[in-house]
Amino acid sequence: MKTALLSTFVAIIFSTILLSLGCQKKTAATNPNSQSKSKLHESTKPLQAADLVGYDGTKLRKSVHQISEANEKHNQEIEKMVEGEPDQ
Repeated sequence: MKTALLSTFVAIIFSTILLSLGCQKKTAATNPNSQSKSKLHESTKPLQAADLVGYDGTKLRKSVHQISEANEKHNQEIEKMVEGEPDQ
């Protein structure tokens, strides 16, 4: 029972962190220069706390950084494609 409660608590915290990161990214997509890499690294510091419950917090942070950077690159490519299309 105690393990199930702890697992549920960790899952809720982890999903809340991911949801909040997703909300921040949506705001940054409207203004691509609003969030620098240093801010991204600062915003994922809470993921480091996953070490306290047995997860590898450093690995989680690196994974989130890679996903965020890939998403940023993808968004920039889409913006370039949209800007390159002629207005009709």
